[in-house]
Amino acid sequence: MTRQFTADPNYSGKNLPGWYLMNTYLQKQLDLPLHFTPFTGFDEARAAVLAGGYDLVYANPFDAIQYVQRAGFQSLAKPAGHFDEVLLCSLADGPLQGYADLPERIRVASASEKTLVHMVGQFLLDKADIDPARLDYQYTESYQGVIKALVQGRAELGFVFNEVYAAASELVRGRLRVIDRSDDAFAFHSFCVGPRLAGEAGRIREALVAMAGDEKGRAILQDIGFAGFEAVTPEEIDCLTMLADEYVHGHTPVIEDEPKGAA
Repeated sequence: MTRQFTADPNYSGKNLPGWYLMNTYLQKQLDLPLHFTPFTGFDEARAAVLAGGYDLVYANPFDAIQYVQRAGFQSLAKPAGHFDEVLLCSLADGPLQGYADLPERIRVASASEKTLVHMVGQFLLDKADIDPARLDYQYTESYQGVIKALVQGRAELGFVFNEVYAAASELVRGRLRVIDRSDDAFAFHSFCVGPRLAGEAGRIREALVAMAGDEKGRAILQDIGFAGFEAVTPEEIDCLTMLADEYVHGHTPVIEDEPKGAA
């Protein structure tokens, strides 16, 4: 039976051919029929996975915890030596050079309220003693959309994923001013396997970790922007779970059950 594979829209959106190659590579390494389907939006992708339609997912940290807690997934492997961080950005040639310059009402661009990037962005504002009542959020469904909102003057601040900032052109980065950034080194995307593939979890983890030692695997890693993968530990998942729980209990809850049968 063919199993279904998808990836965080931020990654599949910018390296789509590489993810199809990853699908083919895993099929051959595991002798396991896989079908890769990309999504363009976070909400659509999350709903499809939680509705039971997918068996292997490359997920952002916040979604990975939801899949583990609510759908019986296991987190297997993460990018080696790479962590998800958040940059709080404004427009470089605008009036905002720091927190002291923020207006009374602050328009904040964020890709989605259901991502770790949004979560940590809110933590940065909390630490700076910015009253949440001053914030008006705009959700763009992509991190590129956050940058676009800043450049077009539709937001004073934006929550920018560090990897998107690093991959942007020098021209784009020159349009942005980094007001603040996280440096926690504990959050990460990961490959998660669902209940129907639980029996293959060990083999899938081994195949992912071994990619950097294989010529074809290294070529695909380069295509999708990684040096390699390493195993996820239970302690790391516990840490992410604590962060997600702290966010949900410390802010207005944003995790809602998807309608049954959602696709």
